[in-house]
Amino acid sequence: MPYILIRGNLASYGHKHPFRVLVSGLKAVDIEQLNRFPCGGYSDESTVVYLQHPCVMLTALEVLGYRVVASSSTAVKQDYNEYMWTMRKEFSDPEPYLSESSSAVIERDNLANSGREGGNFNGGSSKIDLPE
Repeated sequence: MPYILIRGNLASYGHKHPFRVLVSGLKAVDIEQLNRFPCGGYSDESTVVYLQHPCVMLTALEVLGYRVVASSSTAVKQDYNEYMWTMRKEFSDPEPYLSESSSAVIERDNLANSGREGGNFNGGSSKIDLPE
């Protein structure tokens, strides 16, 4: 599951672009999904700068499937706090590809070998769970 970092401020920088949010670790497909938000370019090869309020970007990332897992703040200046959020996105594990004929062979092999496996656990009794 990929993690991304978001860094932003809740106080404005200035009048022209009051907010700046740096998002690090996005995949290309996620950057493409966020292209409707004003972008201030890249601060490095893995960090995109968005000229939006942090809440707007956090909400947009949540719509893309990311969830906040941690947050922190640091006092950079007297009246200015910078916040950082760590987000992650869950991916479902891909199902193994088995054709109908290969899954039947595997089930038959498992049944045929069930009594031959060494180290019978559970006091010598073996239990086989077959998928329905």
